[in-house]
Amino acid sequence: MRIPILTLCALSLAGGFALADDDHHHGGKKYKRPKQLAVPLSAPKVWTAECGSCHIAYPPGLLPPAAWKQQMDTLKHHYGSNATLDKTDEQAIRDFLAFASQANRLPLEPSPKAGEPPRITTTRWFIRKHDEVTAEQWRRKSVGSKANCQACHAGAEKGDFDDDRVQIPR
Repeated sequence: MRIPILTLCALSLAGGFALADDDHHHGGKKYKRPKQLAVPLSAPKVWTAECGSCHIAYPPGLLPPAAWKQQMDTLKHHYGSNATLDKTDEQAIRDFLAFASQANRLPLEPSPKAGEPPRITTTRWFIRKHDEVTAEQWRRKSVGSKANCQACHAGAEKGDFDDDRVQIPR
């Protein structure tokens, strides 16, 4: 069953990623985060159901593969919750995240909290892209937290984070 999922992912991703114009240079290497973070139509339903049950199923391209591996390796202590899955579902999600995040070539940035998996909201890319958002705006009840992407990005669940469509709620 893994091969068909990966095959579908490959076909749906083949033309789906354009590289971002916000390149970074780290140690002489050029890293690119996908500009188009569209979630493949072939994304396994188990990923949407399980990862989307407590928060949005974050588009895999937001983190590099090594970060998603850490996420999956620490499901028993997933930011204070036990998010363990049965082996079949876990493997399907692991395979999908590993494949669908390949275009993100940014380096792995560890979480500021020891033993915690990486957070999208603490990456240098996220901080730079949100540098104009004030502390007051983050604290608004309508926003809730930096992890609530869909508060300002209506298309977040589909991977649409276009700056031109950002609406920070009041």
